[in-house]
Amino acid sequence: MQEPNTATPAFDLTPGSPDQLARHGDSGRREQAVRRAKDKVLRLLAAGEPAPQVDSPYLVVPILGQSNAVGDNEVQPDDMSPGTLPVHQWPGCGRRKGQILLATDPLLHEMPARGVGFGRSFGERLAADTGRPVLLVPCGRGDTSFYPKNGYSWDPADTSARVNLFTFAVTQIEGALAAAGPSARVAAFLWHQGESDVPLLAPDAYRARLESVVTGLRSRFGDAPFVLGQMVPEEIESRRAEYAGIDDVHRTLPRTVDSCAFVPGPTGMGKSPTEIIHYSRAGQRELGDRMYAAYAELSSMGESR
Repeated sequence: MQEPNTATPAFDLTPGSPDQLARHGDSGRREQAVRRAKDKVLRLLAAGEPAPQVDSPYLVVPILGQSNAVGDNEVQPDDMSPGTLPVHQWPGCGRRKGQILLATDPLLHEMPARGVGFGRSFGERLAADTGRPVLLVPCGRGDTSFYPKNGYSWDPADTSARVNLFTFAVTQIEGALAAAGPSARVAAFLWHQGESDVPLLAPDAYRARLESVVTGLRSRFGDAPFVLGQMVPEEIESRRAEYAGIDDVHRTLPRTVDSCAFVPGPTGMGKSPTEIIHYSRAGQRELGDRMYAAYAELSSMGESR
């Protein structure tokens, strides 16, 4: 029987270990510089159409997280049309940043999205059920984490990141509320993130940071429901040993956070057989509907108390 080769040690796959950081952490400095230059151009090219005036106060819905919060999939012509419901956006980038725009996909997050996200589906359900205009606040960015990565971090306590996305989101929500008028209010916070932290951050540390996001948002903008979407189920199952910890944090967060809902993701709705980390267009629409159903249930429970 052949003896194991002890000359080459096994990889340490513990979140945050040197092996994991080497495989999943920062890109090289040159790659980051090139990415920043391309991002600047894409932000300058993004535009959007101004929204019409509304007759009643906005319900404001921030969207936070990484690529599945943003949308990374196919876009069809209908997605780029505004529809008939008063669903608008406070853009995170573009030539018309600082103006309320029509909420057409792809939404304008910290970067222009590359596909359809769940935000518009959620917003349309909210507008239809309440008769109120909805102002989405897209704040996401793909491949971002609580653990500092490529100059970005979602950790509210991180003062060293080049861009603190929690701080960016707070600024965007404040701007949206100011533009929406004194009677506007935050109706819900929508969160989808975790894939990039899977190899970088231990589950207990991830939970503490996620809870600090909820606390930080609610201390500033009120106790709106916090609705958390699941990562793509097939992606989780394909790497169960790695994903299990953060998936469990997502599933159990409602036990420690009031007015919080975990929303299971739809199965069979990955972007493609070779890219199951992202939801397809149909998957995002379904996830948006599920997130709205969870929000509506939380809201009815709050009203009954």
